[in-house]
Formats: sequence, C-alpha cells, structure tokens
Amino acid sequence: RGMVWRLRHLPEDRWDWTPDPAAPTARILAAHTWQWLICDRHHIEERDALQHPPVPDPPADVNAMCDELAAETERWEELILSLTPERLNEPRMQFNRWDMGTVRDFVCHMIQNSIYKHGQFSTLFFALGLDGTEPYDAPFPNPIYESIRNTQ
Repeated sequence: RGMVWRLRHLPEDRWDWTPDPAAPTARILAAHTWQWLICDRHHIEERDALQHPPVPDPPADVNAMCDELAAETERWEELILSLTPERLNEPRMQFNRWDMGTVRDFVCHMIQNSIYKHGQFSTLFFALGLDGTEPYDAPFPNPIYESIRNTQ
C-alpha cells in the first residue's frame, strides 16, 4: 500500500526516470513487484505451474498500473488471512522445477520481493526530492529509546 501511495504521487514524467542506466525506473519496479505478486499467488493457489494462467503484461498507463498493483495487494491480503498453519506447511515447487519448500516460503518470497522493490523505489522517490528536501536523517532506535526514557 505504501508503494502504491508513493507511485501515485510520482509525476508521470518521472515514471521512466533513473539516476543511472544501471538503476531501475519506477515503472520497472512497479511492474516487477506486480508480476511477481501474481506469480507467487498462482504458485500458492495451484501446485502445477502448467495450470497457471499467464502473468499479464503490465499496463502502460500509470494510473492503471497503480490500480492493478493496489488490487493485487488486496488479493494478497485476503489470501494471507485465509491461510491456515496446515496450508502454510503445504509443499510447493517454483515452476515445477525448483524446490521452494512450502506455501510459507512463497509468502516470505512475496514479502521479501515487495520490501526490496519498495526500498529501491523509495530511493528514486528521495532522489527526485519527493520525500523532503533535507538530507536523509535515518531514525536510529537508540535515540528513540533515550527520548522515551527521558519522558518517564
């Protein structure tokens, strides 16, 4: 949801911007996140990858891409809330070839991929000056602990 929020606040002329040719664009990050969310969900819902429908091509329109990513986020929320401990332990293979382990491993892959892609996008968002104009000041935990100790 956070990634979709940021994507919707990105100017359309910046969707294909990158600070370096080796770095991904916001469009690539959104499409990559969206397509792997769909693919991992397919693997959870159906063991046999030959039965999976093709992953759709990402929409070219920025708003449509945001809408699709938001809709897939909602499908994942429903899916995760429906998973029982038994279902999470069901074995799964990725593309009928690579041992992924269990449904739980696909959920973990989805979380890892989404966090990683959102982190990459956040860097673009900062580089474009869309998340403040001051140098980044990381909120390290110890000063927060100290501030709560001082208010006790």
